[in-house]
Amino acid sequence: MKEKLIDILSLTAGVTILYFMKKGGVSVRPEALFLIFGICLFLAFVAGRLMGRFGLPAITSFLLMGMLLCPYVMNVFTVKMIADLRFIDDVALSIIAMTAGGEINFRNSRINLGKAGIFVLVQVGFVFALVFGVIYFFRGLFPSGVFVSIAAVVFMSVIANATSPATTVAVIIESEAKGKMTDYTLTGAIMKDILIIVIFAFVLSIYGSSGDISVGGVIMKETFSMLAGLVLSVIVILYKQYVKANQGVFIILFTIVMTWLAKGMHLNPLLVFLFAGIGVNNFSKYGHSLVQVIEDNSGIIYLIFFFIAGTVVNLPALKVMWAAALFIVLLRTFATFAGCFVAGTLIKEDNSIKYYSFLGFIGQAGVSIGFAKIIGANFPGWGVQFQTLILAIVAINQIVGTIGFKWALKKVGESSSARAAAQR
Repeated sequence: MKEKLIDILSLTAGVTILYFMKKGGVSVRPEALFLIFGICLFLAFVAGRLMGRFGLPAITSFLLMGMLLCPYVMNVFTVKMIADLRFIDDVALSIIAMTAGGEINFRNSRINLGKAGIFVLVQVGFVFALVFGVIYFFRGLFPSGVFVSIAAVVFMSVIANATSPATTVAVIIESEAKGKMTDYTLTGAIMKDILIIVIFAFVLSIYGSSGDISVGGVIMKETFSMLAGLVLSVIVILYKQYVKANQGVFIILFTIVMTWLAKGMHLNPLLVFLFAGIGVNNFSKYGHSLVQVIEDNSGIIYLIFFFIAGTVVNLPALKVMWAAALFIVLLRTFATFAGCFVAGTLIKEDNSIKYYSFLGFIGQAGVSIGFAKIIGANFPGWGVQFQTLILAIVAINQIVGTIGFKWALKKVGESSSARAAAQR
């Protein structure tokens, strides 16, 4: 009870300080950026600890605190601040991705990659067909102008398949999840991310009146990102084998520098560091030690990543399009469940895959937002409303997906808390 009271008082005091800093004009000064960022992270950490006592996942509390302090509510954390801290967010994502890659071992995998490929393809096809059919049939019920073009229906059906591998990875690592469903959702999220980016580029090349996106360019970028990751894995292996000293410091500095280089070379940092982790775990004996070094200092990484994710949730878009967004969220959730059930049945997997794996594909973030912006820029008529609708959908899915996936991992007994409870 005493700790709860201290947390509540800390939250109240922190929010009050930020409010008066904003009123006094301190928060708009460039030199105040990291002071405000530090206070915000402290508040998110306290909120996570407080709400954790009531069973709410810490990462969800980080998201909610980000939404409270974001530009659309208290405006303590402004749009400019979010942009200025983008690189820090990228580094956090890179470290999370490398941790996830370090858990993937193709030599002793719990799943068959061929079956995982079928699982993803069936799921994508099922979701596309169901979402396309329902929206096309009921398109007249949506806000005027959103689905006036058949292209909008096609794009929505494609984006309905988009996931957030970063969120999936972060929830898995934060839950310390291990098992078949964990492997399926992680592998599936990565496969879907690559596949949907290629499909989107192909559809845009058919319907788009402008833009410089090409299918070949997308495939080359993703391929080079994976190859670059394997090159980085060799560097990590050599360091761990011959240098060994200060491994935690090395990993952090290495990630910062290589994230900067990857972005400068227009590679995908998520894939670069995911495959760096895969390379270390599959081509050496250092996979477990790499993950252990990162996880020993992982708390601040998840705090930064999910807090910033909360600050970019577009609440005004949700307010304007909430009814249409909620309908599509429910439709997408049902279609994803049905797709996973059909795919799981087809490849003869157990009930955890058929009934619960869909929750690992609900979260949406960066890729979907990027698609929305591209559509808004390429289709001046219906594209703007479509962009607003996508942002509203993402706002709901990012919250619901995080909570749902963490619950699913616990339900099937693959999270650390579920394993601990089973051993009692």
